[in-house]
Amino acid sequence: EAERVSDVAEMPELERYVLHLLADMDAKLRQAVDDFDFNTYVRLISDFANNDLSAFFFDIRKDCLYCDAPTSLKRRAYRTVLDTLFHALVRYAAPVLVFTAEEVWGTRYPDEGSVHFLDWPEVDAGWVDEPMGRKWSHLRELRSAVLEAIEQMRREKLVGSSLEAVVKIRVKDAMLSERAASVDFTEICIAADVEVSGFTDDSVEETRQVSYSGRTTHHKCGRCWRHLLEVTEDGTLCARCDEVVNG
Repeated sequence: EAERVSDVAEMPELERYVLHLLADMDAKLRQAVDDFDFNTYVRLISDFANNDLSAFFFDIRKDCLYCDAPTSLKRRAYRTVLDTLFHALVRYAAPVLVFTAEEVWGTRYPDEGSVHFLDWPEVDAGWVDEPMGRKWSHLRELRSAVLEAIEQMRREKLVGSSLEAVVKIRVKDAMLSERAASVDFTEICIAADVEVSGFTDDSVEETRQVSYSGRTTHHKCGRCWRHLLEVTEDGTLCARCDEVVNG
């Protein structure tokens, strides 16, 4: 509880986006229950867990969870959202994954009775933010293009890890390039460096052009494994990790 970030407005935008997705799904799940549409109910939960959480949110934030200081706002916000997700998902899953939900709940709260006596989760409908949702939907499409380029680099043995990759992407949509600039897009793509710029050549049919320039020349932090200019040689610590380890 001491780590909890109670004011959602103080959270980084990525955490607020995930809460937006959760609130949006909550409304759809309620409708599915009212309609007795249990196929949709199960699909919504499965897609959210696999696509929005595992392949996106958790993938990006594992660096923060493992490497940031316990007092870091970003890490505290992430852990707050993880707790919110736990309490929501274990309740959503209870009617359709009866024994698994009971086991999960009992493992964390062995003295709190059965998960099947719990009420529907408390999810704030005010977390829904449609403009932010559209923004991040576009950023995720752009991220997918970058990840595809990085995977090609790995197949060609240009890099061993996405953290070594340097990627450049040009987009026709000026708003999209501005949106990418408004966040740490390199962190979102889990790469060494991702440069997003715009172009206005009407003779080009593609809406985006992705290129890669190979492996970064920056050294690798011995703790978080990120390749950063500030790391003087492989194995030494970046500024963040040095602060966490040595205070």
